[in-house]
Amino acid sequence: MTNDANSPDEFKKLNESEQQALIDWCYRISKIKTINRNHSSYGLKHIFENSKDGFYITNGAFKGAMLECGFDYKPDSPSSPNWNFNVSEKTIKELKN
Repeated sequence: MTNDANSPDEFKKLNESEQQALIDWCYRISKIKTINRNHSSYGLKHIFENSKDGFYITNGAFKGAMLECGFDYKPDSPSSPNWNFNVSEKTIKELKN
């Protein structure tokens, strides 16, 4: 059985304003053609949480938001609950500041 906190369905449990804030933040990330293995969903969720408009979210809620925004993904590893996305390294660095 998988941990619910890692399910993309967690996104639907956020209230409407939380969903919108998270979606708006995810749309600030530029898409690239290949999967960026430098940042997992878990690491990216922490960047969001530490951002100006951020708040606590589960790994699953972040994954669900990224799917809503049309990002491609691959599991970090077969046994990992974390995903990697086609995110721009440059954008991630900008969002960290």
